Amino acid sequence: MEIARRNWGPQTADLLQNLIKGGFSFNTLSAYFPPTGYISPPQRKSVLLGRRPCGFSPGLEEYCSYEHRRDIFLRSVRGRAAILSGGIIARLAREVVNVNDVLDGPTERALHGQNALCVWDPRQKAAFWDDELTEDEIDLICGTYEIATGIVSKDGEPQYAIKSWWPRPISWKFCGLNVGYWSSDAEHWFQSRLKGILERPGSIKILSNNQWRSTLKFNKDAPRLSQKNDLLAAEYLRSFLKF
Repeated sequence: MEIARRNWGPQTADLLQNLIKGGFSFNTLSAYFPPTGYISPPQRKSVLLGRRPCGFSPGLEEYCSYEHRRDIFLRSVRGRAAILSGGIIARLAREVVNVNDVLDGPTERALHGQNALCVWDPRQKAAFWDDELTEDEIDLICGTYEIATGIVSKDGEPQYAIKSWWPRPISWKFCGLNVGYWSSDAEHWFQSRLKGILERPGSIKILSNNQWRSTLKFNKDAPRLSQKNDLLAAEYLRSFLKF
């Protein structure tokens, strides 16, 4: 719908460039062989930035270490999937990922069902594939740690809180800055937080999902309006294409 409203195209490359620039979530599905069987998503491991002791409060050195590891990952073939994700994930990836990698996809890994999104069309009996991030990869991009809470379960297992430098998609999806694209308000917030991390070390804290939801309220009606727009757009497309 956004493509039609803005009259983007007709060249695919120009269309994708606009989607990337706007921070939209999108896919470039490609038909390929159907999956030979159910492929279960990889089990979530301990977050890639590791477990830290109770009271852990990272500073600039820790942020730079995270940023280095994140950017190495984003420069790999998997960086393409980050751009497709849109929102905060795409914003973190946009200055690192080569746009041509997005235009050239899906990758061979995705077409063979590795870390991939698969959409099955029963009418054509065809599978359509694209790259998709795993939970572990999302955790790395957002700068996620497991922080000991000091609480022990009944089974004697230590409990951990998930905290991150940047909001994970589950928090971003329902926040007041998520209007379906990367807005000027979102960019202002992003630059302000990044400046605080770099210029006032230790003053900007990593946050849990609940803390992110509280911090990113802004316009509380924005998520509801965005979801309503998605529903109306889907309804229109179904009627237009007679799904």
